[in-house]
Amino acid sequence: MSLRNLTMALLLAGLMAVAAACGRQATPDVNQAVQTALAETRAAEAQIAQAVAATLTASAPQATAAPAAQATNTAESTPTSAPQPIATPTPVRVAISPVDGDDGNDFLRGSNDENNGRVILLPGLSQAEIDDTPTFRDFINFRVEVFDTRAGLYDGAGIDHVAFRIIADDGQGDVVWEKEELNPAFCVFGGDDAGCSAIDLSGGAQWPAPFAGQINNNVYLAEIDIVPDQGEPTQWRWRFFIDSPDLAAAQPEAAPNTARINDIWILDGRYFVDFEAFGFTPQMPGQHLHFFFDSVPLLQAGAPGSGPWQIYPAANGLPATNPFTLLTVANRPPNANQMCILVANADHSVNQGTGNCVELP
Repeated sequence: MSLRNLTMALLLAGLMAVAAACGRQATPDVNQAVQTALAETRAAEAQIAQAVAATLTASAPQATAAPAAQATNTAESTPTSAPQPIATPTPVRVAISPVDGDDGNDFLRGSNDENNGRVILLPGLSQAEIDDTPTFRDFINFRVEVFDTRAGLYDGAGIDHVAFRIIADDGQGDVVWEKEELNPAFCVFGGDDAGCSAIDLSGGAQWPAPFAGQINNNVYLAEIDIVPDQGEPTQWRWRFFIDSPDLAAAQPEAAPNTARINDIWILDGRYFVDFEAFGFTPQMPGQHLHFFFDSVPLLQAGAPGSGPWQIYPAANGLPATNPFTLLTVANRPPNANQMCILVANADHSVNQGTGNCVELP
């Protein structure tokens, strides 16, 4: 029997065991059945691989011994090449983290035996880097391996799609990211292999389009909806932290008619300023924003003060898009350490206490 046929036979045997267990009144131990089937399959594959290797070695043509003189001449005229090592790919480090809850749907699971196969896979991280509260510091990346044991024991078997939803779990419940994956590997940010695509958490990191919001240090909840080809779907829930030294912490909601700078980073010699306006839309003419360096006293940041300040939007009818990019590193005064924001009125006077200042990178 070929390796493929034997593998399929053992997988089917495992599935039949699961199905038989489901027909009895006792609760089936799906986890044990799946692990037994997987172990038997891997053992059979190893035995067949050894037998094939032995057969190939035995059937290989043997070199014919040459006369002594000929052998000597050959040795003198033909240099011997040292065997070259075969390059092996560097394996991707993958840690695991169990999901919350148990909805009783034992048929949708992965091959890991922890938590009955309901775990998050974390490419690029070792298990030693994961604790009870998974925390991303340099990058964020995760995926799930899941199959319907009634259809097969390989990633994606019997699965129609997997939908990811990330929610800021800070009491406000804002959805910061959503994605639907139709094929394995089922990666939260996409990707064509088990390594998946990751987001670098350096300064100014944002959730991918179309959300494109600023990523903040915060606690998040991932809701993962797994929809099989047949039968009821299930949802896995998994909490994690983002705690990067390059990111700002999530800020509480501010009072109306105020503004706030959340983060500042530099790109091509220009300041990129992530900001928010609360309870109004900055516009010219009308209520707008003044950006300025902290070398300007707060009382001088609007009319009748001497400034200087940068109005935003910069002209009538222009949108106040985020981030603000109208100031460059070359504009920074020698004694400036921060950039500030205040809400300004139509006559360019400012309302004190309506903004903040943030350290310049």
